[in-house]
Amino acid sequence: MTKEEKEKYNKKIKLYERLGAEKFQNVVFAVEKIKFKIIKKCFPNFLKFYDKQCDKQEKRLIKKAKTEAEIKKIKRNTNFSKMAIRKELNQEKNRNYHMDPNRPTDIYKYLIWNKQVHERGLIKDILLITASILGLALGFTVTIPVLVYGLLSAVINFECINIQNCSICKYKRCEETLEKRETKKINQNIENYGDAAATIDKAIETSENLPSLSEIISQMNDPEQLKQLRNIIQEELKSRNVQKGRGK
Repeated sequence: MTKEEKEKYNKKIKLYERLGAEKFQNVVFAVEKIKFKIIKKCFPNFLKFYDKQCDKQEKRLIKKAKTEAEIKKIKRNTNFSKMAIRKELNQEKNRNYHMDPNRPTDIYKYLIWNKQVHERGLIKDILLITASILGLALGFTVTIPVLVYGLLSAVINFECINIQNCSICKYKRCEETLEKRETKKINQNIENYGDAAATIDKAIETSENLPSLSEIISQMNDPEQLKQLRNIIQEELKSRNVQKGRGK
């Protein structure tokens, strides 16, 4: 990246921060912690519900698929979505606001996706606000609560877009470094856990549903693979403990 490009991103970041990106992100993180605590405490069947929604979407997409390769990719993506939500619950972190140290470049697609969600929400808010103002102009005071709701929702959606714009610029500013870091990490993982990772990947790809740990272990006949799997689990637990320590 050239010096001029970096400076361009720095200026944009400062603008987004002046518009409240950092302050509102702290609010988002606070709400995030409350959200996951509520889900764990009040919705014990959340994962079952999420899995059912993933399965419904999978069926819809498979009906439109034209090749076996497309069907295979759809099933694989479904299982990875189920894995991702479990990781969010375990770490109590939304994937579109936190970078995965093993795959830091993945966050970019989540930033774009989340920004688009809030852009659509903001459009709806603007339409709602406009309709409410017209209602007030015609003397319908009952639209006041709707107007208040629309304004609050618009502020939230605007700030969420602002956060994602800021995060996108920060990502772009160091994209090359993140790509190199990810490649290095992937190569290290292949060297340390290659055989076990290949078996896990195959289990995820060929299974109709998200495979359990026991199902993955049943496909491992080599003691070295089992050793690598144990090391993978230990590394994940270590990473979770580090993340929890930072969150305190």
